[in-house]
Amino acid sequence: MFYTRALEVSPCTGISVFPRLHADSDPGRRERPGEQRPPMRAWGLLGVAALLLVSCANPQAPSGGPRDTTPPSVVDTRPVRDTVNVPTDTEVLRIEFSEYVERSGFPQALSVTPAFEQRLQFDWSGRTVEMEFPSSLRDSTTYIFTLDTNLRDARGVSLESPITVAFSTGPKINRGRIEGQVVGAYRGRPEPQVDVYAYLLAPDEVGPRPLPDRPSYRTQTGEEGRFAFDYMREARYYVLALRDNNRNRKPDPGEPFAVPPRPALQADSGAGAVPVPWLFAQSDTAAPRLQQARSVSRQRVRLAFDEPVRLQTQAAAAWAPRDSATGSRVDVEGVYAVPDRENAVGVRTAPMEETRHVVPLKRGVVTDTVGRPLVPDTARFRATAREDTTRTRFRGFLPADLGRDSTGARPLLPGVQPGVRFNQSLDSTQRRAGVRIRDTTGAPRPASLSTDDGTRYRIQFESSLSPEQYVDVEVQGDVFAQADTTYQRRFRRVTRRVLGELEGRVRVADTAREAADSTDGAMDDTTAVRLPAGLTGRAEADTLTVPPVDTATMNPDGPRARLDSLFYGGPVAISLTTVESSVPVAPRRLTASPGSTFVFDQLPDGQYQFRAYLDRNENGRWDVGQIQPYRPAEPVTWLGEPVEARPRWTTELPAPLRLPVLAPVPRPREGPRHAGGRPVHHRRVWPS
Repeated sequence: MFYTRALEVSPCTGISVFPRLHADSDPGRRERPGEQRPPMRAWGLLGVAALLLVSCANPQAPSGGPRDTTPPSVVDTRPVRDTVNVPTDTEVLRIEFSEYVERSGFPQALSVTPAFEQRLQFDWSGRTVEMEFPSSLRDSTTYIFTLDTNLRDARGVSLESPITVAFSTGPKINRGRIEGQVVGAYRGRPEPQVDVYAYLLAPDEVGPRPLPDRPSYRTQTGEEGRFAFDYMREARYYVLALRDNNRNRKPDPGEPFAVPPRPALQADSGAGAVPVPWLFAQSDTAAPRLQQARSVSRQRVRLAFDEPVRLQTQAAAAWAPRDSATGSRVDVEGVYAVPDRENAVGVRTAPMEETRHVVPLKRGVVTDTVGRPLVPDTARFRATAREDTTRTRFRGFLPADLGRDSTGARPLLPGVQPGVRFNQSLDSTQRRAGVRIRDTTGAPRPASLSTDDGTRYRIQFESSLSPEQYVDVEVQGDVFAQADTTYQRRFRRVTRRVLGELEGRVRVADTAREAADSTDGAMDDTTAVRLPAGLTGRAEADTLTVPPVDTATMNPDGPRARLDSLFYGGPVAISLTTVESSVPVAPRRLTASPGSTFVFDQLPDGQYQFRAYLDRNENGRWDVGQIQPYRPAEPVTWLGEPVEARPRWTTELPAPLRLPVLAPVPRPREGPRHAGGRPVHHRRVWPS
């Protein structure tokens, strides 16, 4: 048998290394005496070829050199991008990338609009993929192929923003566009790699009910939280942002989301970016629930809940265990929030028998961090015979992190009281003998201890601590299992001479009017609904351009009233947080009417940040809104840069806190018609 060896070019390396071994007869026949075996060098080349084939199955970038930070890009497509009149019998879309991409994640990164009923097949060759269509293309249809930021190159570098390839099987290609930005609702930071879905709305539909199983279009946010739908059919859409953790392309409980600032957004070839951001957060609508009850010792029970909670009552009757068999109540000696466990409450009791016990928990004995009360429940446990060995220990003074001033004392801002912190609740003896309050002469200063959580105790003076006045707080270690130790700290009330104020205004921003002003445009056949200057905080009234309305027949509780609530609904809640300051300042919050002035006073010199939201339902917390039925998120704004407070100065914010609002666009509807089709009455009304 005579063998020949040929070299072929590897499709992934370009190197000619693939040997072909040819025989002039059946390869399965036995070797005859005198026949020549294939040279060993040929078998070696075959081994090299096998290794290269494995590497071609999942291309690897060469090692060494500078780190690659450039994401892949598309260098060529067939059909070419934006091509029209593509034949409906086209079988594949061919995409060539600038570099090797991770093939295994390609199907998950790809979305196609309109979707095929069956899956696409992928044929790879080096940096090129051919997507084989499972059926013929629809006539006069714009096809959009979107690769999201989950697509990576061979080195793991992801796309910074989605890539879109589109073509049309008709003479025109859709040019509708919706552009916006998704930001975190609490800090205003861009949210990258968030899925954004657009659902087509019927002509008279305000919001989809129910939400369709699949969105009409899909894209993702880039590094700056911005997204853009291109090549859309020019129509109205409900646009939802979602952290689709399970990749099922629909919202599920627990997944963070952002509802659109307006339920219906128009896709238009000349549309600019939506001027109000999508506010991204996780909706917490569930009240806290009891998770576990455990007997730590015969005198201590620990109750755990399914989320962090705030203790609302320390009344013994609300937490008293009962013997399940006899019904006798066990005396409670203390209730406290367990340190370092935000979801747990500890109950100290008199000694319990080693039997089953229950603790009936009423609604609201604890709440979650946003104020939702506990769902009523009954805690059940068997008391252990283990003796209680936990001793009360001192953990520190309050406020924490206070540095010494020039006199060596710890400065106290007006309204702030000194305090002490322990690992569990104090009994009456410990309160009386363990903590002593004296003035600088050593004389006792009348005061009491109060606590909200059973571990952090604030000192309440019978007479207020005056500016420049000192007080010494002593903790006797002998009372708290810390023998021969006395902890002491001196506090001093600061004077107003070292404090300043920050003053600002807050207004509702009519983004529709601002957009019109920026383009110097005017809309024909419209009526301007003017917002009062007191509401907007401007000398001239802001306007919202809307179609004419028959106000005489308008229901005062109807759609127009709901539109007005976008502006008039509730006060503005303004929060101040410290970036840095000479004396620690706890977060502060106040409310003000839209268009009014607000003041945060008694601030030490430092840098401060602001956040404000329109509290439409006046529940004291920001609301993320609702997907179904649609309810918009409460408008939010943040100050761009921190503002400095200076002693004895009132510093005005550089600009008003602007709450952007995107009001619904009224749509015309026809009234009833006569039998012949002639309208009985025609007017424009506000949609619900």
